[in-house]
Order: sequence, then C-alpha cells, then structure tokens
Amino acid sequence: MSTAAHRLSVVIPSYNALGTIEPLLTALSAIQPDFPGGMQVVISDDASTDGTVPELRLSYPQFSYREGRRNLGFGGNVNAGVQEADGEHIAIVNTDIELPADPFGILLDELRTNPELFAVMPLIWNTNFMKVENLQYLMVRRGLAWNADMSQEFEYTQLVRELLEQSGNPAFRLADLMEGREPVQSILCGALFVCSRRRFLDLGGFDTRYRPFYWEDVGLGYEAKRRGWQCAAVPRALCLHRHSVSIDRKVGAAKLDYLLLNQLRFVLANRDQLHGLRGARFWWLMRGLRMQFGGSKLLREAYMHVAMGRDDV
Repeated sequence: MSTAAHRLSVVIPSYNALGTIEPLLTALSAIQPDFPGGMQVVISDDASTDGTVPELRLSYPQFSYREGRRNLGFGGNVNAGVQEADGEHIAIVNTDIELPADPFGILLDELRTNPELFAVMPLIWNTNFMKVENLQYLMVRRGLAWNADMSQEFEYTQLVRELLEQSGNPAFRLADLMEGREPVQSILCGALFVCSRRRFLDLGGFDTRYRPFYWEDVGLGYEAKRRGWQCAAVPRALCLHRHSVSIDRKVGAAKLDYLLLNQLRFVLANRDQLHGLRGARFWWLMRGLRMQFGGSKLLREAYMHVAMGRDDV
C-alpha cells in the first residue's frame, strides 16, 4: 500500500495573506512531524502582490508552495492546490483559521468510519460574532436561500464560550466532554473541512462560477448530496475562525455584492434540491426594481436578468 493511502494533504488557499496566515502555519508546524500517516501542507497562492510565497518560504521551508500566475478566486485557487496534493484525504483550511489543538485526527477517524460522509468539519468558532458558525441549514424565503442556525447551535455555542473563558486548552476539554457524541449534519462551511481527495475530484471540486468567493462551499455540499453523501460537524473537534479577515482586506464593502450574486447563482444551480421557490421570479423582479432607486448595478442587472427567465448570471 502506498504512503498516500494514509496521508493527509492540508491545502491552504492564500492571497496577500502575510500578517494573517502565520498562526495557522505555526500550529501546523507543530502538528506535521508526528502526524500518523504523514501530513503534506500545500500553500496555494492566488497571485499575491505582497510577497507572500517568498516570505513564507523563509519561515516555513518544510511546506509546499504553488505560485499562481493569475488570480483564480477562492474556488479556483483551492482546486489548483488540490491538484498539488497527494494524500488520500485533503483538508481545506482558510488562512484566518487558528488551531488550539490538532482537529485532523478526530475528523479523519469520523470520516473513515462513515462512508456516507463526504466532508466533516470541527465546530468552527466565529471570533467576530462569538458563536459556532457552522451548525446551519438553508431556509428558502422570497426566492433565495438563506443560512439559518440549527437548534443545536445554541447548546454548542454556550459550551464553547464557557470553555474559552476557562483556563487550559478548550479543544482538549471539548474532545473529552463530547466523547461519543454523534456528528451533526450541516451545510458545508469552507473555512475548514476534511474530505476524500478522490470524492472532491469526482465532484469537480469547487464550482468556479462562484468567483471570487462565497457559496462555493455550500454548492459543493449540495453536489455531494446528489450522490447521497452528507456533510457534518464533529462536536469533538474545534477551530477558531477570524471571520472575513482576509476578505475584508481584499475587497472591503464589495464582499456583500459577491455574496448576494453567488447566493443567486446557487439557487439557480440547485432549484431541483430546494423547496419553497414558488414565485421566485416575482421576488427576483421586485429586488431588481427596488435597486433601480439605488444599490448595486451588478445585482440589479442579475435580478432583472433571471426574472426574465435567463439563468446565465
């Protein structure tokens, strides 16, 4: 059996990440040497202009680097990084993730024992909103799909908050407390997840229509759902997410336009799996007309476009 059969490849999509990515890489430097089966770390750089790769090579020479010549956006950059990966499983990890402890062993154990799982995530603690951000489902309302918190979110948010306020490592204590707790099915969150590299490639990776970012993770989860595979959060594992640190640095206020445009693209691509879209074209038309009096020209044209029955936004 090849060494790749047990190897984990951690793929980190980066863009102008200096000053953000270092805590993650330092944590991975501590985990990598003794990781069972071996760990490959691939920093997939999306044509950064801040000298990300040369700087990181000096401090972290043990990692692999892909230097993109042109900007592909989040999904395209992840896909390119996965092409450099050689492990049986891959972990996609954002540059603004912090690891209080190694979550990968727990996640891999869960993934290997349940063939129905496509991807598993730790509990992802949003440091901006002070809550667990990845226990969610999609609620369809007025022609679009929206993230809504699951009933379990309150319980786990309260628990993680208490652990963070106490002394000691919250990830270790969470793993002990949640021993035997079943994974919670949820929509896929691209901040950190682990999956089979083969299954990721079979699905075609992230759909690059969701350029430059947002909704590509939910879209991938729904593609997996078509195959009968599930995505779930594993309550025994934890990471911290400095949400939107990288995105805010790149585009600022324009991120809302990208979020809403890709939300619309997701709905168009997954109408066969979404319930409650009756009358969607009316709501798209109303949004487009409302934006005639202010708002994003990009979104106004997209809403009017789909309200007229065209899907190519």
